[in-house]
Amino acid sequence: MSSDTPLEHGSVPPALSRMGERVEVRPPTRADTAAYAEAVTRSARRLSDFAIPDPNNLGDVLAAQSPGYRTFMIRARDPEGDHGLVGRVNVSNVVHGAFRSATIGYDAYDPYAGRGLFAEGLELVIDIAFSDEPSGMGLHRIEANIQPTNSRSAGLVRNLGFVHEGFSRDYLYLPGRHDQRRAWRDHDRYAMLSSDWPAVPYRPHRPHRMALIINGVPGVDGKPLANLVAAELSLPVFSVRNVPDAAVLWELLRQSPVGGVVECHVSPVELRIGIARAGFEAGQVPVIEPVADPTKREVVDIALRVRAAFP
Repeated sequence: MSSDTPLEHGSVPPALSRMGERVEVRPPTRADTAAYAEAVTRSARRLSDFAIPDPNNLGDVLAAQSPGYRTFMIRARDPEGDHGLVGRVNVSNVVHGAFRSATIGYDAYDPYAGRGLFAEGLELVIDIAFSDEPSGMGLHRIEANIQPTNSRSAGLVRNLGFVHEGFSRDYLYLPGRHDQRRAWRDHDRYAMLSSDWPAVPYRPHRPHRMALIINGVPGVDGKPLANLVAAELSLPVFSVRNVPDAAVLWELLRQSPVGGVVECHVSPVELRIGIARAGFEAGQVPVIEPVADPTKREVVDIALRVRAAFP
């Protein structure tokens, strides 16, 4: 049977299945209907903090299976007399070609949640996603988008080695944790690459460091250019207006994990030495003069120049 066909009566394409120490992972079948309904119903109160659980939608899930949307059921190898369904993982928005990327979403079900079984199953799903076809999905990147208040879910992916890459405003139309009112919810973005898998737990973030030097006498009227560009780039400002000692400015830049915008007034020689001490290449860091009353376009153009200097 093709893996693109909704599965019937327990038939499972072995290429998309994995067996772990305590769990097994495989695509859903109609034989899962009763266990799925029970698992979602028993877990609905907890799941409704961040999702819209539906115990009766397995038919829709089966019909949705395609190369662009895969669902995996995590089952306990020892169900302990219960329904046996540990959780469900969706690998969606699958795009191949030069992208080879997808997003994951998941639910863990009672009474198995919090016992490590779901984490083991999610690892197996990621193995499938990163394995070459036909034994896997042939992906390079997996993204998990999680509401900032869902610290338990964020902790799960960080434990697997996902790193925080960014923040997406109004990402999904979902209930809130406290009021259950549906609204557009912000999400934090976590990602894993096939080249990093398997990853160590809580793999350190490696922020993208950037720097801009504004060298000259700072203006006194209006909002300083350094502050405006720093806000556009989400970088800190290290300014001679607050720290007169240039050596301290370079040390602050060196210690910053993301870099920064430095506002100073030094000679070309001191500038080259300071940039090098801060851990940057002098020829790479843009250096500009102060601009009085910059327009929004000027601010954005400078910020884009900085981003282009640090690809």
